[in-house]
Amino acid sequence: MTSPTVTITGGGYEAEIALRGGQLLSLTSQGENLVVPAAQAEGAFAGAVLAPWPNRVAKSTYVYGEKTYELTTNEEETGAAMHGLLYDRELTVQSQRESEVHLAGTIEASEGYPFRLEIVLIYRVAADLGLSTTLMARYAPEVEELEGDAVAPEEAVPAPFGAGFHPYLTAAGAPLNTCRLRLPATTAVTTKASGKVVDRAPVSGDLDLTNGPLLAGRSIDHPFTGLPEEGWTAELIHGPSGLVVRMIADTPWVQVYTGERIDRAGVAVEPMTCPPNAFNSGEDLIHLTPGEWFRVGYSIEAIRL
Repeated sequence: MTSPTVTITGGGYEAEIALRGGQLLSLTSQGENLVVPAAQAEGAFAGAVLAPWPNRVAKSTYVYGEKTYELTTNEEETGAAMHGLLYDRELTVQSQRESEVHLAGTIEASEGYPFRLEIVLIYRVAADLGLSTTLMARYAPEVEELEGDAVAPEEAVPAPFGAGFHPYLTAAGAPLNTCRLRLPATTAVTTKASGKVVDRAPVSGDLDLTNGPLLAGRSIDHPFTGLPEEGWTAELIHGPSGLVVRMIADTPWVQVYTGERIDRAGVAVEPMTCPPNAFNSGEDLIHLTPGEWFRVGYSIEAIRL
């Protein structure tokens, strides 16, 4: 069944968002696509909001608080649990204006992730910022979820948490081989297909995007880190048309994928709060205490040179 959608417009931008998972279905500026429309990238998580983990949990299993949890595998070829739980949860509209919508919902506690999360997702469009997306999550356990009759909510086991976003950037549909990608990451990470991190090294060769190289001949599906702590900017640049699609975020991680599964229709630039398999490694994993809100976001805008 098709999920209901909402559309917001402002400053020459238009974004369509699905209530299921708060997925960004499309984003245009002056009628030109800045992300690959989700309808053209079936099964590729285009525009998905990734929580309570981004990327993969290897073998769909993790240990937390000395307990082992089994997640549902949704990538059969690797046995991994990929891109969290939010993507198939239905959200509701809290408020909406022409250029802004607030969505809200809940990730209920389950056997594999026994931590109830309240979710708020805000999308805005405006001439001076393009599209801005803000995800807020709060660990809100039910009373009966707390271990022991005498345990107060603030004393409960924290909830493991990570988040990310999965837009495929496109310069109005221009062939990826004619575009450049600039990203200020200094470290590239190698993973197994399951998501387990196996190596990291300073960026070099095809993985050095610091000077905005042409994407022709480059096949990338890697996490990157070593990003500026104060925030970073990624730019997809199409020289022939002068269109630049600019992303701004402040996460410590980003996944870059040149979209081979969707015939390189766009490049996924995925801000992430933690690396793949962080539920097992613990690296940059967020530990939410009951009642604690966490917030993360990013923006996408069009620059015409």
